Amino acid sequence: MKIFSLQSSQTRQPRPVCGNHNCTANRKISSAGSIFLFLSLLLSISACGGGGVGGLRIEGPSRLPREVQPGSPVSAAAVNQFPSGVSGGGSLRVISVYTEGGYAYNVNEKLQIGISANYGYDNFYFTGLNFYAPRPWSNVHYVGVSPSVLYHLQDKWCLMVVPVLQGAGEPGADIGRALIYGGAVAGVYNFGKDRVIGLGIGALNNVDRASLFPFIMVNWRFNKHWRLATPYRAGPAGPGGLELSYSPIEKLEFGLGVTYLSKRFRLSPANLIDNGIGEYDTVPLIARMSFRILPVVDLNLYGGASLYNYIRLENSRAKKLFHSHQNVAPFVGVGLSLNFEKFTGG
Repeated sequence: MKIFSLQSSQTRQPRPVCGNHNCTANRKISSAGSIFLFLSLLLSISACGGGGVGGLRIEGPSRLPREVQPGSPVSAAAVNQFPSGVSGGGSLRVISVYTEGGYAYNVNEKLQIGISANYGYDNFYFTGLNFYAPRPWSNVHYVGVSPSVLYHLQDKWCLMVVPVLQGAGEPGADIGRALIYGGAVAGVYNFGKDRVIGLGIGALNNVDRASLFPFIMVNWRFNKHWRLATPYRAGPAGPGGLELSYSPIEKLEFGLGVTYLSKRFRLSPANLIDNGIGEYDTVPLIARMSFRILPVVDLNLYGGASLYNYIRLENSRAKKLFHSHQNVAPFVGVGLSLNFEKFTGG
């Protein structure tokens, strides 16, 4: 079975409500699947802090209020990473598109279930690479879906369980060999309104590579202007990572963040490396400016540089054939976030 029908060759999560409390994740683990896993975790943890803005409890189908979770339920972004040199010769430019969204349902005061989905696309422009595969891969697609369950244990604690399933590969890649699957369990503690910290552990089978990893989730507002949080809007950070943001006025926000991204994907049978595996790891430093252009729409502008870039190519049995490093690569991007919580008391 083929994973994509497009011609030529990433991930994110839902939001739960913890009774009268609301819960938020930091760091991307290996691959697009991790990205998707974090979206579901972020959506869930937003439910561990306070049941809505101004104390409003939202019952039944709902988006979580903005008070308990920075970001928005639906977002998209496009990012251009400019060409930079690759060790051993050649250069690489990457153009990316990210989309994600989630929905949650409050079953009762203690239980919330949710669902999230995402689609991502990377176009890798290799030129002059000094290797027998001068262009190891080009177009890569990422599609994922993830349910989530959040349960309010006691006054200030929430428990989250988030399974994840994603496909990551070039067009024509066998979906059975391009799967990323696993999940995470996390405990989240609510210190007060907009002050939430969570710790968890996750496990993924990431395109023929198993991984076990700890992670931290943060949503901490110092005052009405400053916040330290794990963002979950689609963009160069994933969702994931850690961002310090400053909002001088209600409609304007600036942010500075960093994250680790590892994208791992299956190559197509038509690739020179038949059914091989590609991997691209980066550590981007990200500056963001967001402006509320409509009552429910934010415009997000990004700029920054990917400080660390690692390229790896494996054969169909996950044995390394080639690896290299890319120089620091600047990037710019633009995105939109739809803040549907405005319709539900947020």
